[in-house]
Amino acid sequence: MKRLVTLAALAVACTFAGWAGQVPRPAPPLLVPTPTGERIILADLKGKVVLVKFFLTDCPHCQTSAGTIMPIYKEWRSRGLEVLGVAINPDARRLLPDFARRFNVTYPMGMGDRLTLTTFADLSAVARFFVPYIFLVDRKGVIRYEHPGGDQAFYANEGPNLRTELETLLKEPVSTAGRKSNAKKAPPKS
Repeated sequence: MKRLVTLAALAVACTFAGWAGQVPRPAPPLLVPTPTGERIILADLKGKVVLVKFFLTDCPHCQTSAGTIMPIYKEWRSRGLEVLGVAINPDARRLLPDFARRFNVTYPMGMGDRLTLTTFADLSAVARFFVPYIFLVDRKGVIRYEHPGGDQAFYANEGPNLRTELETLLKEPVSTAGRKSNAKKAPPKS
C-alpha cells in the first residue's frame, strides 16, 4: 500500500512538472493579431522588457489586473517597458475595443486562444489554468517570470510584485549587439 501511494504521488508530481514551463526559458514565437488587422510579433519587441498578459475580457480578476498594469505601463514605458494583452475569448475581436474603453487600456492588445496560451506557457494542451496569466520577458527575449492566474500570493499584491520584478528587468542593460551604431569611428592614428 505504501508503495502504491508513493507511486501515485510521483505520478502526480511528474504530471504537474510536465505541465509547468521552466523559467528562465526563451520565449516561444508569439504573433498576436489585433482587432484592426495589425499583427504584433513578440520578437519585434526584443530590446524591451515585455509584460505579456493572457486574459478573458469578462474575467473580474483580469479587469482588475488591467487597472493595476496601466499606471505601471504609463510610468515605465519610457524606460523600455512594453505590455501586450492577449484576449483568449472566442469573440475577442468584438470585445476588445469595449474592454479597452471601459478599463482605459492603452497598451497593445490582440486576440489569441487557449492553444496560444498553452503553447506560450509550455503547458499540456489539456492543462487546466486560470487567468490572468502573466509572463515577464527580458530584453533578450527570455521569459524570466511567469504567474499563472492561480498564483494567489502574487496576485494578492499584484502591483508591488510586478514593480519589483519589472524593476529588476528594466535595470539590466540594453544589449547593443547586432545594432547599427550612428557614431562615427575616429580616424586611425598615424
